[in-house]
Amino acid sequence: MKSRRASWSGHLGFVLAASASAIGLGNLWRFPACAAGHGGGVFLVLYILLVICFGIPLLTTEIALGRRTRRSPSRTFRKLNKRWWFAGALAMAIPAIILPYYCVVGGWVTKYFVASFAQGTAALDFMAWSAQPWSVGAYSLAFALATIVLILLGVRQGIEKSNHVMMPALLLLTIGTAVFVVCQKDMSAGLGYYLMPDLSRFSADGAFSWSALAKTLLSAMGQMFFSLSIAMGIMITYGSYVPKDDSIPKASSRIAFCDTFVALLAGVIIIPAAYAFGGTELAEKSGVGLMFVSLPKVFAAMHFGRFVEAAFFTLVLFAALTSAISLAETVTSSLCDFTLWPRRRCALITFAWMVLAGTPSVLSMGALEGCDFLADIILMPVCAFLTCIFVGWVAKSHVVLDEIGEQRPFARTAYRVFIRYLAPVFIAVVFVAGLLNALGVVTL
Repeated sequence: MKSRRASWSGHLGFVLAASASAIGLGNLWRFPACAAGHGGGVFLVLYILLVICFGIPLLTTEIALGRRTRRSPSRTFRKLNKRWWFAGALAMAIPAIILPYYCVVGGWVTKYFVASFAQGTAALDFMAWSAQPWSVGAYSLAFALATIVLILLGVRQGIEKSNHVMMPALLLLTIGTAVFVVCQKDMSAGLGYYLMPDLSRFSADGAFSWSALAKTLLSAMGQMFFSLSIAMGIMITYGSYVPKDDSIPKASSRIAFCDTFVALLAGVIIIPAAYAFGGTELAEKSGVGLMFVSLPKVFAAMHFGRFVEAAFFTLVLFAALTSAISLAETVTSSLCDFTLWPRRRCALITFAWMVLAGTPSVLSMGALEGCDFLADIILMPVCAFLTCIFVGWVAKSHVVLDEIGEQRPFARTAYRVFIRYLAPVFIAVVFVAGLLNALGVVTL
C-alpha cells in the first residue's frame, strides 16, 4: 500500500523551507555585483518590479502544480497529461545536474567557514588549495553528508526543523552584519554607489543609452529568474507537501520578499567594503574570485574584519546548505515517485550520485563551469518555458487558478494572458540573452 505523502507542519514551515531554498550563493555573490555594475538603485527598482510582476506569479504556478498533483516533478506533468512526461524528466534532471557540483562549491564554503574561525581566510590561497583534490573532496564530502543526513530525517524532522534554525539565524546574521558594516567609517561612498540611482551609467557621448538600460533590464530579469529557484523542480516538490488550506499566493509573496531582502542586504555587506578597499572594479566583481579571493583580503584590511569574516562565511554556509537540501530533496522525491522505492533507499542513491557525479568538479574547475552552463543557461530557461506552455495551452490555466482558489474574473484573465503570452516571451528573452552573453557574443 502506498504511504501517505509527507507535508509541512504549517504555513510557516513551508515559507521558511522555500525561502531557504531560494536564498543561495547567487544572492550573495551575483546580486550585489549586478546591482553595482548596472546603475545601482536603477537596477534595484527594476529588479523589485520584475519580482512582483513575474517572479511571484511563476512561483505561484510551480507551487500550485505541486500541490495539485501531490507529486514531485518526475510525475507532475505526466499526471496532468501523459504526453508531457518529458517536461517532468527535464525538471528532474536539472537538480540532478546542479546538486553534485553545488556540493563541491559547498565544500569550498565549508573550508572557508572553518578557516574564518581559525587562522583567517586571507591566509588561504584559493587557487592553490582548489587544485588539491583530496582536500577539496574531503570538505565536499562533509558538506554532502550534512545535506543527506537532513534528507534522511524526512520533510518535517529534517528539512523543516533544520530550516527553523538556519533560516532565522541566516536572517539575523545578514541584518547584524549589514548594520555593523554600515556603521564603519569610509563606507558611505560605497553604500551610495550601491543604492543610489546613477543615470550617468546609462549615457553614451552625452546622450541617453537605451542599450545600457536594456542590458540592465536583462541582467535584472536573469538574476530574478535564477534567484527564486524557478524551473529547478524545487518549488513543485515543496508545493507537493503544502496543506490544502494554505494560501499559495501569500506564501509566494513571502518567499519572494525574504529572498529579495537577503539579496539587498548582501549588497550592503559586500559593496561598501569592496568599494572602500578596491574601488568600482572590485565592487562590480562577482563569482568565485570575489567570494574566495578578493573578499578575504578586504576583511583582513577592515577594522574588526575577523568578526565580519566569521559572520559572513557562516551566513554563506547556511545559504549553501539550505539550497543543497532543497536540491537533494527534489532528486530524492522524484526518485521515490518514479521508482516507488522507500525514501531511505532513494536518499542513499542521491548521496551516491552527489559523490560520484561531483568527482569531475572536484578534479577540474572546467567540469564545474560546464555543468553550471548546461543547467543555468540552457536547461532552466527551457524548463520554465515548457512549464508556461504546458499550463497556458495544454493543461490550461484553470489548473493553477482553481488550486489557489482565485475566482475573480479580472485576475483569472490577467493570469491567463501572463502564462500564455507574457511569461514565455520573457523567459525566451532571458534565455537568448544569457546564451549570447555566455558565448561572448554580447556583454551584459
